[in-house]
Amino acid sequence: MKICDILIATFDKFNCKGIYMIVDTFNRTYHREVEGDRERVDFVRGSNVRMWKNDISRSFECHWHSAVEIVAPITNIYTLVIHDVKYVLRPGDIIVIPSGELHETIAPEEGERYICLFDLDCVSKIKSFSSFLPFFTSAVLINKNNAPDTITKYLDCIDRMAEIYFTEEPMWELRMYSEILYFFAILGQDRMDKLMTTPSKSDYKQSEYMNKFNSLFTYIDSHYFEDITLEYAAELTGYSKFHFTRLFKQFANTTFYDYLCYKRIKVAEELLINPSLKITDVSIRCGFPSISTFNRMFKKLKNCTPSEYRELRERNTFEKVYNVPEDEPITFKGYVKPDEA
Repeated sequence: MKICDILIATFDKFNCKGIYMIVDTFNRTYHREVEGDRERVDFVRGSNVRMWKNDISRSFECHWHSAVEIVAPITNIYTLVIHDVKYVLRPGDIIVIPSGELHETIAPEEGERYICLFDLDCVSKIKSFSSFLPFFTSAVLINKNNAPDTITKYLDCIDRMAEIYFTEEPMWELRMYSEILYFFAILGQDRMDKLMTTPSKSDYKQSEYMNKFNSLFTYIDSHYFEDITLEYAAELTGYSKFHFTRLFKQFANTTFYDYLCYKRIKVAEELLINPSLKITDVSIRCGFPSISTFNRMFKKLKNCTPSEYRELRERNTFEKVYNVPEDEPITFKGYVKPDEA
């Protein structure tokens, strides 16, 4: 199914807000609103998902959004710049961008790619997801070089997601999330398998290593608000401070303190949705020693202050529930069949 997108753009110079309306061949509109570098994701009405088979040639400057994004070129290249690192994706490549990650997209004159945006908060409470979280603190590139045995599974999963999304069937969002969970299960297992095949470690030692760190992440999930020091974390795993620091970096691809801060900020994102909680209360509940530390670390990881993030989420929720564009056809999940367009 081919969707040819037309881009209509306006810019509000007083509020530094760009509003882009993408119209597909089914006469379905998608309103892309960017304020500063923050994008408000316009999910399909009543859902937490939006997907395109996109062929527009417009590039988008550096921006971020609260949704997770999967990009997979179908024809021609597609370039992204994330934290000053350029990724030139080719057909068969996939990149997964975490929520809050600043990124720029550079589109070729011609070409198609799948783009899927979705809210991961609704599944992040699954217990086993805590074992995957350390692997998803930054963008993840998937291709035949780093995932030769599973790249076909990833691509088939995206094809199934597209088939589900663009077919008007009951329970479509639930089926989408079943594929999204399967996608991340493959990703988590791939990472685990690579760690388990670390040279110079026996099978027993590797298994012991994995179990200890999985137990540690489960502990952090329940005690993130406490003063967990590097020394105490090392003691929990039974390693020396020096050995623990090296192994943690190898396991999570980040430092212990950076991961602990990342975990606390993820919890803060959820708490900030509650308007009755003061920013100071959120800071305390997440385990930050001071409001200034909380503000500084939140700004560093989310590219906005806690207050700005709360405002953005409140506006997203309000517009999603109450502000339905008049020109969007009222149909099941906003989908219009070609013969009805």
